[in-house]
Amino acid sequence: MAPSATDPGGELTDLWVFGYGSLTWNTCFPYTARVVGSVPGFSRRFWQANTVHRGTPDQPGRVATLVADKKAVTWGVAYQLKGHGQVRRALQHLTIREGALGGYTTELARFHPADESLPTREVLVYLSTEENPLYLGSSTQQETAVAIATAVGRCGHNAEYLFKLSRFMRTSVPMVTDDYLFDLEATVKSLLGQERAQELENAQTVADELSLTCRKDSVPLPCRYEYLPCRTVADYRIETRPATESG
Repeated sequence: MAPSATDPGGELTDLWVFGYGSLTWNTCFPYTARVVGSVPGFSRRFWQANTVHRGTPDQPGRVATLVADKKAVTWGVAYQLKGHGQVRRALQHLTIREGALGGYTTELARFHPADESLPTREVLVYLSTEENPLYLGSSTQQETAVAIATAVGRCGHNAEYLFKLSRFMRTSVPMVTDDYLFDLEATVKSLLGQERAQELENAQTVADELSLTCRKDSVPLPCRYEYLPCRTVADYRIETRPATESG
């Protein structure tokens, strides 16, 4: 049973969360382990509008969601949350980021690590449904690309989101070719032009810097997500175990 939105975490002390969009590079919550892998039965599609992080109500951006597809597999990252504190803090953050602002609901799925020596496990997944007002459904590649090439939100340009997701796929699972994602990326780059596309592809955000392991006495920095209570790099300290990561 997925955690309740009204009581994130409940009494859970060990939970895995699967990220397939911005969570592949931008967590903003502490975790114990990070494992690259896949969830079968879903296709990743940019069928979800975004009016906060990567767009506005007047010019919505497009972000990834999962669509049921028995023949498909979606690659991403599973994060282990260990201990009541980690679980509750992460879910409080995700309830706002993915739920209230992103428009996603939760579902449980089976995660398969890229490192086949590691066990499969149940993971919590955030995804959209057709009942969600931000869910747009199928659209042409050109329509999606135009929206991504023009939208900007609180977290930056929509194209930056797409480019970083594509970079994750190429660096973490180079043996996998995601035709939908890479074709969309190519179309957006064509619309932006080489110089602008390269600028956005190389963009560094505050959230990226906060994902590094930092000292507890770090100086205050602006928070990329303004609704978070934390205001220092230390608040985002990541507890990684490189030996468990694959890909």
